[in-house]
Amino acid sequence: MRRKLLVVDDDPYLTTQLRKLLESDELSVDTVSSAQEALTALGETDYSVLITDLKMPGMGGMDLIREVAQRRVLVTTIVTTGFGSIDRVVEAMRLGAYDFLTKPIDPNNLKLVMDRALKKRALQDEVLKLRQQLKENYSFNSIISKNPTMHGIFELIRHIAGTKSTVLIEGETGTGKELIAKAVHYASEERLGNLVAINCAALPENLLESELFGHEKGSFTSADARRKGRFELADKGTIFLDEIGDISQAMQAKLLRVLQEKRFERVGGHESIEVDVRVVAATNKNLEKEVKEGRFREDLFYRLNVIKVDVPPLRDRPEDIPLLVTHFLNKYARPNEPPKKMAPEAMERLLAYRWPGNVRELENAIERSSVTTVGDTINPDKLPARVTGISDEEKPHYDIDLQHPLPYYLKEATEQIEKQYILKALEKSRGNVGRCAELCGLSRRSVSGKISQYEIDKYPFKST
Repeated sequence: MRRKLLVVDDDPYLTTQLRKLLESDELSVDTVSSAQEALTALGETDYSVLITDLKMPGMGGMDLIREVAQRRVLVTTIVTTGFGSIDRVVEAMRLGAYDFLTKPIDPNNLKLVMDRALKKRALQDEVLKLRQQLKENYSFNSIISKNPTMHGIFELIRHIAGTKSTVLIEGETGTGKELIAKAVHYASEERLGNLVAINCAALPENLLESELFGHEKGSFTSADARRKGRFELADKGTIFLDEIGDISQAMQAKLLRVLQEKRFERVGGHESIEVDVRVVAATNKNLEKEVKEGRFREDLFYRLNVIKVDVPPLRDRPEDIPLLVTHFLNKYARPNEPPKKMAPEAMERLLAYRWPGNVRELENAIERSSVTTVGDTINPDKLPARVTGISDEEKPHYDIDLQHPLPYYLKEATEQIEKQYILKALEKSRGNVGRCAELCGLSRRSVSGKISQYEIDKYPFKST
């Protein structure tokens, strides 16, 4: 796409020279002689860059910059001014100008400034394009994707919305299985009840049974009143059984009976309760493999596996990363402040990383970098170390000074290796210090001391 530049100056010689210097196959140049003409042109044409003189008859360049900001015109502004007017340049940049050129204009400096301005504009246009795409094309019930496999899942959800068929969602941790479950529920206009979720792996078996089916007063020590279970609460709606692959064999048998008969009794009760509930189950395990290895009942598997949804990991849909980054930057923007922007170098690192923790890990990384970045652009150094890795340029380099003895440099090198090793071990152990210590061949106390010494944050590793 050929970009457009608008030059505003009452000196016709200067505008002619700028056109000759800058016009090319990639850039067209229009010129006007007053700020009022510039406002008219900006209203009629999409310009990438505006070059304006500050001192002009009538409406000056400063007033033009204010008006451009007030009208929210999407253009990158460069100001031109004579020597001795730095205070006016500072004021112009405070109002929103990107850069400045001093007269007489140096052609080499002009091309450098224009190159930077066009790159900035391209980045801002890409962000705006992604935000528009998020709104128009790539969002489905809070799930964001432009990946064909994910769009196939969206189409499947639309197709099954009016049915009562059980849905089984399989995918790695952090891929968004709960969002898929919500989409299944909310896509159906006939489901008048609530979506009720429970994490089956988070509760011991005796509590899980009570949570699912409810209990009668006095049925166990702390049962001081009758309580409805999740199946009752989800009547006429949907129950989402997360981490279904982690329930015991005994609970599998009880759940199978409910799915077969559509009725159950509360713990300690005798009344048979019938419910109209759609069941959506999810797991990060391969249930077919679990069945073959005898850890999951085959008959329950077939009851759950009526409609199968396989959610791809984030590493298999890298085209979604820029969309998701834009979404999370918007989500974690500070109140009354515009969202941060991701520097191109930082985006390259995000695209190159494998994301073992999937979308959840990406969200964690963007939230962390957003709140720790001062300024409007997130650079690679604000991303987690496990995401950026170490490039050839970043490998340890020591300027040897013979004023220091050799052990000084050996200690420095050892500390860098220790830190990198512990970071890798924490990633492998998902933040578990005991397991990390085993991998390092050190005591738990020693590893805890080094984590503190190197100011390593364990929390992000737990989400992966």
